[in-house]
Amino acid sequence: MTQLRVFGMLKAFVAALFLVAIAAGAANNTTSQELQVALSGVADGFLSTTDAPIASAFDYLISCQNEDGGFGPKPESESDLKETSMAVISIAAIGKDPASYVKNGKSPVDYLRENHEGLSNLTNAEAHIGRYVVAMASSGLDPSNISGKDYVKILKGYCSPSGEVGKENYVWDDAWVLMGLAACNQSGSDEAKSALNHLRGLQTKKGGWTWNGGTEGIDPDTTSIILCALMSGGEENSSETVKKALGYLHSEQNQDGGFSSMGSNAATDGWAIMAINAADQNPRSWKSESKDPIDHLLSLQRKDGSIWWKKDSEGFSFEWTANGIIALTGGRMPPSV
Repeated sequence: MTQLRVFGMLKAFVAALFLVAIAAGAANNTTSQELQVALSGVADGFLSTTDAPIASAFDYLISCQNEDGGFGPKPESESDLKETSMAVISIAAIGKDPASYVKNGKSPVDYLRENHEGLSNLTNAEAHIGRYVVAMASSGLDPSNISGKDYVKILKGYCSPSGEVGKENYVWDDAWVLMGLAACNQSGSDEAKSALNHLRGLQTKKGGWTWNGGTEGIDPDTTSIILCALMSGGEENSSETVKKALGYLHSEQNQDGGFSSMGSNAATDGWAIMAINAADQNPRSWKSESKDPIDHLLSLQRKDGSIWWKKDSEGFSFEWTANGIIALTGGRMPPSV
C-alpha cells in the first residue's frame, strides 16, 4: 500500500470522526474554517489547532493582548502595529476570527483600524503597510477603505515602473508589498506583475536572494520570504525560479533539521517552512539525518508556549511564535491566498 494511499485513508478517517463529533454536538464551538484547517494538515504530518504545541503557542500569543485590543511583543508590553498585525494574521491563518478576541471591549482589528495613521511614521513603512494590509484582508476587511484611506492604492504607489518597490537595496519591503497586493486579489495588477518580475530578476545563480538585492550574502530568510511573495503573486511552484530557490534552501539545511542563518533558528525555520508549504511540498519530507524542519522548530518551544530564536536565546519570540503557528499548521504567507 503506497504512502499516499495511507495518508488518504487517514485523512478520510479523521474527517469521519469530525463529522460524527459535529453531529453529536461535541464540536459546536468549532467553526467550519477551523475544522478545514485542522483536517488539511492531518495526512501531511502538520499539527492541528488542538495539538498541545499549537494550543500552547496560541495561548501565549493571546496572553500578549492588551486592554486596547492590540498586541505587544511580550505579555503586558505596549501594543504596536507590527505585533498586532502579526497576531491578526496568525489568528486568521488557523481559521479563527481575530475580531472575536476582545479585551476591554476592543479587538486587535479595532486597534489596527484606530491606529493606522501611525504606519507612515514607521521605519521601512512599505513593509509595515504591506503586513498591515495582509492582516486586514485576512480579517475579511477591505484594505482599500480603512477609515477612508485606500491602502491598496498606497501599496501600488510604492511600485516604480522598473518594479523596484520602496527603498532601493532592501527587498523585504518588495516582498511584503507584493504579498499585500496578493492578499487583496491584486496579483494581476500591473504593479504586482512588475514587482514580481523585479524580484524574480534578483535571484542569484545559487538560487537564493540577498536582503539588499545583490549577489553576495545570500540567506535562507530572505529567500523564503521572497518565495512566499512570488508564489502569492502567481509564480508557479513548478517554475525554474522556484525549483532553484528550493534547491538552495535544501543546501542550507542542517543536520538538526533547521536552516543555516547564524545557525539553525526559529526565524529561519518559520519562513522556510511557509515557503515549502507554499510550494506544495511537505516539510516532513525534508529530512536531514532523521530530523526535519518541523522537528527543529518544535524543539525551540518553551513551557509557556512561546517559540525562542534558539534554545538559549529568546530573540523576538512573539514573531517566531506567530509565524510558527502558521508554519506548523501547514500555512503560508499570506494565508488568505
